Amino acid sequence: MSKEGEVPDDLEYRIIKELKKGLMSVSQLAKRLGIRRDFLSGYLECLRHQKKLEKLEVGKAYVYTVK
Repeated sequence: MSKEGEVPDDLEYRIIKELKKGLMSVSQLAKRLGIRRDFLSGYLECLRHQKKLEKLEVGKAYVYTVK
């Protein structure tokens, strides 16, 4: 089990697994993974900069998908 503030080793795997099911907003994904939305938002941006995810604007929300 991870300590507070520590990134679980499998977080990237879990994110990609969920996003392969379809487009998801940060809030939806945070709820499914059981982690804080603000933390996840930064983590998703890091994965996007690594060209692993794509960010799309849908209405007022941003959604992510696997590239």
